[in-house]
Amino acid sequence: MGWSRRVGVALFAGGMFLIPGCGSESGERVAADAAGPTLTPVDSILLPEGDTLYIGNPYALVVDPLDGSFYISDIFSSRVLRFRRDGSLMLVYGRPGEGPGEFRGGPRAPMLIDDSTVAAQTTGSRRVNVFDRNSGETRRVVAFPALAGITPPVVIGQDVWMTDFEIRRETSLTRWRPATDEFTSMGGLPREYVASVGSDNWSYANLFRIGSLAYADGRFLQGWSGLDEMFVLNLRGEVLDTVDIPVARRKGVPADLRERIDIEHIPFREQLEESSRLRQLFPRPGGGFLFTHHDQTALKMEPMPVLTAKTWVGILSPDFEKACVDASVPQDFEIRPMETFRGDTLFVLDRRIEDSEKLQTWILMYLVSDERCDWLSTEPERHTY
Repeated sequence: MGWSRRVGVALFAGGMFLIPGCGSESGERVAADAAGPTLTPVDSILLPEGDTLYIGNPYALVVDPLDGSFYISDIFSSRVLRFRRDGSLMLVYGRPGEGPGEFRGGPRAPMLIDDSTVAAQTTGSRRVNVFDRNSGETRRVVAFPALAGITPPVVIGQDVWMTDFEIRRETSLTRWRPATDEFTSMGGLPREYVASVGSDNWSYANLFRIGSLAYADGRFLQGWSGLDEMFVLNLRGEVLDTVDIPVARRKGVPADLRERIDIEHIPFREQLEESSRLRQLFPRPGGGFLFTHHDQTALKMEPMPVLTAKTWVGILSPDFEKACVDASVPQDFEIRPMETFRGDTLFVLDRRIEDSEKLQTWILMYLVSDERCDWLSTEPERHTY
C-alpha cells in the first residue's frame, strides 16, 4: 500500500505532511453483512467491592504483561487499583490530593514501564506519579509536557512512547526516557484537529483529543477518537501512510463532523452520540492490530453526562491493506464499558446493577479470531469483499 495512492492537497501540520485520500471519505460505509471478527467468551471475573473498595468512575483497564494482573484507574477514588486474576485486590497506587503520589482529579491510564515501575498521569494536570510496581510506594513525580492518550505507552528499550495532545506545539507523539526524564515531542496533528485548534471554537479537537498508539515491526500505528483513519508513523513521528478503516455496522465518523461541532454548534448530546470513537489499539500476535470503537448513548445529560456504549471490535492486517470490522461485543452495558487487549484476548470492564440493586464490577474475556472474517479493503473507494 503506497504513499502515492493518497496524493492530493497536502496540509503541513506541525512538521509532517498529512495527506487525505482523494475522491473518498474516511470511514465510508460498506455492506452491513460483511462478517467481522469472531468473539468467543472464555471467562469472567467478579471484582470484590465494599465500603472501602469501590470502583466509582473507572478511566482505563490495563493488563499487566508480566503476570496478567489487572490495573483499573478510578477517577472517583483517585487511585489505581490492581487485582489478581482471581479478582482479589493486590495493591493500591496513589490517593487523592496534590502531593507526591497523589492524584488531583484522578489517574489516567496506568503505564507499565518495566518489571518494577508503574506510572500514571493525573487528569487534573499533566504530571505523572511514578510508583514501585511491587510495593505501591511512590518513587517520584515527573512533569509531563503533554496529555497522554488512552492506550498504555509503548516501551522500546529504555524509551517510553505515547500519543500526546499538545495544542501549542501541535504535536502528536512524545518519547519519554525515564532514566533521565528527557522528553522529545514530535509529529503533527491530523488536519481536522489543526483546523479545529486554529478556529475560534475548537470544541471538536477538545472533545476528541483522546489518541491511541500501538507498535510493531519498527512502525507505530496511531489513531484518534474523532477519525475513521489511522496513521502509520516511523520513529521520527513522520507519517508513512494513512489507513481508512471501513464502517460496516458502527456509526462511523461523519465527514463533516468537525464543521458541525465547531461551526454549526450542534447540541452537546449530538456531539456525544453522533459518531463512533476509536478507543483501544494493540498489536496482534502474529502480525496486524486489534482495535475497538464505541458508539455512545447518553443515559442522562444533567448535571453531567452519564454514558453507555456499544462496543465494536476490529482487526487490521499486518500489511495495512485490509480490515475485518465491527464485531459487536455480545453484552448490553448499563454503564459505558472500558476494554483492553492482551494477545488475542479482549478484556472488558462491565459494571452493572444486579437484582440486589448493588453495583457489581466484572471483567469479561473474549477470544478474538479472524477465521470467519470478510476482509475489507482499506484503500479509498475500494471497500469491497
